[in-house]
Amino acid sequence: MRRLALVMALAAACKPAPTTSTPAESPAAAAPKVVDTELAAVAVRLDPGPQPPLHEVLPTWLKGKIEASLSGDPKSAQVVAEAREAIAGWDKVDAADTAAAMQRALVFARGLILAERAVAAGSDDPELLAALTKAYRVVHGLRMLQRSGLFGQTLHLAVELARKEAQLEARQIEEAVAALDRAVERAPALHMHATARLLREHPNHPTVPEVLARASQAKVEAEQYEEGVALRRLAVQRKGERATGSDWAAVMGVCYAALDPACAEAAREQAEARGPDEPGEDKAAAFEKRLADLATTGTMVRRTLELEQATQLEQQLERGHLLLKLNRLGDAQRAFEALAAAHPNDARPLTGLGLVAIHRQLDVEGVIRHIRAARKLSNHDRLYYEVALGTIPPMMIGEVATQLAQQPDAPVTDLDARFDEVLELARGFRAYDPARAAVLELLFTLAREAVPKFLAKQREPAMATVRKLPEKAMALTRKFPESRDAWRLVFSSTRLLDDPRKARLLANAPLPASLQQDPDLRVQQVRAQLDVALLWEDGELLLAAMKSGMTLPDTVDADTALTIRATLDAIAGREGDKASLQRAAQAFAALGERKTGKDRALALNNAAMVTALSGDIPAAMTMLERAAQADVDEVAAAYNLGALAYRMQAREGLPELFAKVAGNSAIAGIRLHARAFLVTLAEAGQGDVAVTREEFAAALAREESDEFRGRVPLGRWGIVEQGEFKVSLGYATNGGLTLLDEVVPRWWLAAPAPAMDSLLAARAKEKKRARQAGKAKSAKG
Repeated sequence: MRRLALVMALAAACKPAPTTSTPAESPAAAAPKVVDTELAAVAVRLDPGPQPPLHEVLPTWLKGKIEASLSGDPKSAQVVAEAREAIAGWDKVDAADTAAAMQRALVFARGLILAERAVAAGSDDPELLAALTKAYRVVHGLRMLQRSGLFGQTLHLAVELARKEAQLEARQIEEAVAALDRAVERAPALHMHATARLLREHPNHPTVPEVLARASQAKVEAEQYEEGVALRRLAVQRKGERATGSDWAAVMGVCYAALDPACAEAAREQAEARGPDEPGEDKAAAFEKRLADLATTGTMVRRTLELEQATQLEQQLERGHLLLKLNRLGDAQRAFEALAAAHPNDARPLTGLGLVAIHRQLDVEGVIRHIRAARKLSNHDRLYYEVALGTIPPMMIGEVATQLAQQPDAPVTDLDARFDEVLELARGFRAYDPARAAVLELLFTLAREAVPKFLAKQREPAMATVRKLPEKAMALTRKFPESRDAWRLVFSSTRLLDDPRKARLLANAPLPASLQQDPDLRVQQVRAQLDVALLWEDGELLLAAMKSGMTLPDTVDADTALTIRATLDAIAGREGDKASLQRAAQAFAALGERKTGKDRALALNNAAMVTALSGDIPAAMTMLERAAQADVDEVAAAYNLGALAYRMQAREGLPELFAKVAGNSAIAGIRLHARAFLVTLAEAGQGDVAVTREEFAAALAREESDEFRGRVPLGRWGIVEQGEFKVSLGYATNGGLTLLDEVVPRWWLAAPAPAMDSLLAARAKEKKRARQAGKAKSAKG
């Protein structure tokens, strides 16, 4: 979602930078420009001429906001340095951390605007020009999402949410997105113009080889292969003796893209002669792997050349797919179009065209158009089903979600026909992967039964259907015992069960011997065991989770294993195990130092609460303040600050704090404990006891009504769980059909509210009285 991040970042890029006055410099005689005839000739070939800056495409309202935030000399050394640093920072974007990515996008967008303004004002700083070539490549790289149907649906949802939440007018977001589309189109010309300027004006600057390499990459992507090879060779030539083995390996890659194995072989000899760029066994191994991967590419190139004159359909299809793998998209498209015309009843050329659409701008709508055109044709192979299943169901979900966002009360059209289509695909896929096909059929069948009930606001019947999933998934593991998809579905869906005994049985289900060292499945199982143990306050299952956590395979991601074990140690530490408490403190502190954003906030919060359990409350509160700063959106750390302040008899402002937490936390357990603390404070004279009790009861009833898991997580063991269900289908050009099905829990340590147990006991008594009254009334009737 980097593209959407940039849109929103531009909308937010109105915070003025600190201004400083820069003394006027005395004019000096300009040094004569160095002329490099070779680079000057390259500049002439590349340069499309002066181009309007990208920020000129912004809508008037946004341009005005941004310009109002900028002040001072646009080409001052300070501004130029800020622009270069901001553009360089884009390499550090972590797409998994949305908040951090948005912040980076904001900084990048501002840096790009500052750089363009500096150049427009007369700056010819060579490093700034080099940074601009990089920035324009980044912007053009967003073309991969420009025609993505899924992105379009996500954007429509964002527009609807923005309208409802009054963040921005929908028209403003749409104008900003349209502006970004224009920016993507203009970026290549701006990239080439900035490159040409650097080559002409600063031919001896050390960034020249890097800029030439970047231009080469752009030309290869534009399928201008001869120019791409020439630029990459020139980049290495300009490095001279500084050229490394990696530089020559890059030349190999461009030569292979140009289908020139002789050129690549010459580059390979140079790469091997120079060897890895840095000493060390790991560097040598990485370099050898890169050369081996390039050798594999070379094999594909030679096979592609062998098949140029092929006449058999299978060989021609093979050539088309090889061209795709080599990223020769234009050649692949022409090959598949010719085959589709020559074999109009065969689905395989249309499948190939669908893959071209995926490679070219992630055009999901284009993929589906080709795949649906092939629906009634012959020769549906595995590739056809994988592409169809990886694109049509996600598009269907997106279309339904968009319609509901725009017209919540309108009936969803053609729902049965949509499910007929995806179920037909799943059944056809049985011939190629019966286990995965069975998992997909189960998901589609239950969705077909549940979705109309949800749309009709029949939540209880809908959830009853959804709660069938865990046991049906378990049945699939008996039919397909080595299906990783089926086992993942079992472990992820255990949270849905409203029967604690069944949930425990499924979470503890033994994996077959062949999967017992599978790192992913072992992680999914221990997460399920711990989540269900916390959900149902099941001590027996907690012991199973502890055993699983301590015996995870060495191949599990180190931080994932550390988080699981630290959480289990924290639970043991609450019961008085000092060694476990110390291990948890060390682990969470280490995670807090190397994580960022939301992950850092979680680790610091947990380190703080372990520290509090050890008795050092002032140190814990300091850590909690750092946690709150790391993620301003989640208020769990603020809740814990309030809980520790209460423990230290500092009561001032706590009612307001807990009321804010109850209204703003994304975690059900935190919201409920904040409500329970309001009752505790009221009983101590800081509020109305009756009102706070009623508010707690109402909040608990709402949580129970909205909860999709088998039970509302109560957090009485000092941990509240914030789980994210991830279920999705997709098609990856390097991995085929992908089925994601997992729960990624975030376990927050939290101090339970003193009144929670008594409030829950009172609620249980009220429910019991209500049931007895209902039975008595029925008996009288």
